[in-house]
Amino acid sequence: MAVTDIVVRGAGKSDKLAVKLDPSDAFKPKESKRAVLEKVSNVWGSCAGSGSDAFPIYRKQRNIELERLRKMDEDWATKEEAEKFQASREDKARIDEERTEMRSSKRRRKKEAQAKAKQIRAMNTFTSDGSFLDAMKNMDPEELAEKAKAHKPVQPKLDPGVTPMPVVSAAQMSSSENMKIRE
Repeated sequence: MAVTDIVVRGAGKSDKLAVKLDPSDAFKPKESKRAVLEKVSNVWGSCAGSGSDAFPIYRKQRNIELERLRKMDEDWATKEEAEKFQASREDKARIDEERTEMRSSKRRRKKEAQAKAKQIRAMNTFTSDGSFLDAMKNMDPEELAEKAKAHKPVQPKLDPGVTPMPVVSAAQMSSSENMKIRE
């Protein structure tokens, strides 16, 4: 008997295997070239005469049939139990993969935030003690122009399909071109 659709963790979502439930060291009889025929032991019809020897034969056939049906039910129950177990195992593997992906994305976001913070710290080289104006006054105009060229605005990463909005300064906002009078 084999259970189909067994999930192997780390092998991907669509990779499933079929595994046999039989023990690997089970005895396997040699295959014969002779055809095995099923013995028909019920040779009496319903209209045949019944002698005193018929009951033990009937009882033996009935016991054989009941054993066969019991074995079929047992195999079915084993298969159902194995499939139920594999379904729960697959659910647990899926939940684990979702948690792993969630934690990975959280680590990725944290790393990007740290890189962005580092970049911002590198841009802000002035101290917050009020000496910014003095430092700017003491700077050479060429050096100031060089710093302005070196500084490029940070472009945020946008999702596909999102259009970037233009940056509008306060001077552009207050310009008289932005005002329209309707009559």
